[in-house]
Amino acid sequence: MPARRSICLYTPSTDPSGMGGHMVDLVAEFAPVAEVTLMMRPTPGGRRLLDRARLLGARTVELPSPRDPAFADVVTGSLAEHPADVFHCHVGTGCEDWDGVRLARRAGCPAVVQTLHLPWRVHSRRKREALHHAIEEVDRLIAVSAGLRRSYERAGVPPDRFTTVPNGVAPRTEWLDRGAARAALGLDPCRPVVLTVGRLTHMKGPWHLVDAVPGLLSRFPGLAVVFLGDGPLREALARQAADLGVERAVVLAGHRPDARALLDAADVFVLPSRHEGMPLAALEAMEAGLPVVGTRVTGTEEVVADGVTGALVRYGDPAALCAALARLLGDPSLGRRQGAAGRARYLARSTRERMARETAAVYESVLASAAVRR
Repeated sequence: MPARRSICLYTPSTDPSGMGGHMVDLVAEFAPVAEVTLMMRPTPGGRRLLDRARLLGARTVELPSPRDPAFADVVTGSLAEHPADVFHCHVGTGCEDWDGVRLARRAGCPAVVQTLHLPWRVHSRRKREALHHAIEEVDRLIAVSAGLRRSYERAGVPPDRFTTVPNGVAPRTEWLDRGAARAALGLDPCRPVVLTVGRLTHMKGPWHLVDAVPGLLSRFPGLAVVFLGDGPLREALARQAADLGVERAVVLAGHRPDARALLDAADVFVLPSRHEGMPLAALEAMEAGLPVVGTRVTGTEEVVADGVTGALVRYGDPAALCAALARLLGDPSLGRRQGAAGRARYLARSTRERMARETAAVYESVLASAAVRR
């Protein structure tokens, strides 16, 4: 950045998860060269992110619920006390910002940017109208993948409103060898292991992976399929595994703050999602040198090079998922080659530094345009 900017990163989300991790990665890159504020709700997940941001040198603001009458006062009061050159809103889809953008505009922020982290999959006319209303006062929209951007263009958002800045992730700071990672999960060191990371929600399609387990067990009797993450589908997945008679192979390990270190336990990483923006979990698996099997959906299809860094299969097809995983489990040398190719692809395209550099370029472009207008 050419000057020491003041940047405010904001989300009203109750469960920022990957989006929140993206925001904290921006904090890590920008805090050494800018004044950075992170505004977020102090839910259990939000609290962890706020604490990490504070340790990285950011000022943090705990937001009440957007339905709380104090919400607007907290946002505008913070911006009055610490004026921001850039107000950067982060939302899943564009109609979720709860007027944070308008509050920033009224507070006089010269550059208002919004990153969209999920594709537009809504067919309701009312929702589409809400989207267009919400982004009226945004100077520039950032899409985290080209497919996500196209979904908003189909909803009527003009292409020139967007800049695409693909997601990136930081390198790991914690490693475990294969034996230690498996021991941490209570797994035998000799078992073949398939691992996935993410919230146990409908968006992630975890039941399709459970449906693939019987076929995998017929070829790999000692298999463990590990789910790192928690969510509303946990009990349903446990019942599904029991009904299929594969509960001994399905490990629901819950939320783990050491999830990235535990990637060392896996032979193959899998992401059976229904849709993504651009999946950070897949990027992290590639950084760790794992082959990735994913679904051919928005975001994931831009991360995984089919047949090079892993495999892409049709969403909702457990048989195809089973076949792709079996091929990699049955050919460890193929898995190592594709894992190495994935790591090389990560280094070339998906680092946190590249993401932050391109995001900062968006800020400077918007600020330059604001200066011309003034």
